[in-house]
Amino acid sequence: MTASPILVTSPTTRSGTTLLQRLITSSENGICYGETCGRRIINLCEFAHKEIVNVQNNQERQAFEWNNIFEENYDYWMVGLDLPAEFPTHALVGAVQVYRQSYDDATQAIDKDIWAVKVPNVSFQSVVKTSDLISDLKCIYIYRNVYDVLRSQKSKGWITDLSKLVEGCTEWIANTEVIVTLKRNQFENLPAMLHVVEYEDLTENLQENIDRIEAFTNLTGIKPEVADTKINTWKPTSASNFEPEVSYTPPQNLSRQECEIIDKICGHRMRELYPDLQMERYLANA
Repeated sequence: MTASPILVTSPTTRSGTTLLQRLITSSENGICYGETCGRRIINLCEFAHKEIVNVQNNQERQAFEWNNIFEENYDYWMVGLDLPAEFPTHALVGAVQVYRQSYDDATQAIDKDIWAVKVPNVSFQSVVKTSDLISDLKCIYIYRNVYDVLRSQKSKGWITDLSKLVEGCTEWIANTEVIVTLKRNQFENLPAMLHVVEYEDLTENLQENIDRIEAFTNLTGIKPEVADTKINTWKPTSASNFEPEVSYTPPQNLSRQECEIIDKICGHRMRELYPDLQMERYLANA
């Protein structure tokens, strides 16, 4: 088994998970797989967690059905018959363990000791469910101010109208609830599996953040110069040439109306997380 795996995630897309992925992959002993791998793990753990809860909630019914079978009574509808006793839970937990072992094996095959996966836009509830099933999981949770998140989403063509803007604001609000709660306590007494990173602080104080990430994860030799190159998109030059034509798309400006909507929905949260950052900074380019 490799060292503790790492989940790199964020409250919403365009929050800095790609930068963390690149930094981790530049390390001497780690690799950070992409979103496809990450989503598989999140989805598998979500499924397993839901089914384990269902198993627990149906224990009485299952005991009744199995008692009937043991008494050779088969004259009833058995559509809900599950594996007996603890076998359903063992199967679900085992599925996650086998899947995790495959990631361990793949990582050792490339002579690395630690693997991570990048999965932006994950609620903290999903992080907890995943850590319930991967007990040694470590999570780096990176967040970013909502204006720059939405500017970047707009440049990707994801914010196409005001309704999409509202959706983006609502998602950011929902998934930063845990961040603001932790900040009210000065990020003290964090769960042992959690490390919180503010994107703005990461870029401004890169080496300090790298040192903290290495201490948290046991990664070594992360190359800070990786952050010198901005990369936020991938578009192949042609169908036969996978070299990217464009690796960085500048964020788009927000209109006055968009800024006002963001402030109405997210202003109270922004004032807690970013007290020195005002809406007027973005109105200047509106």
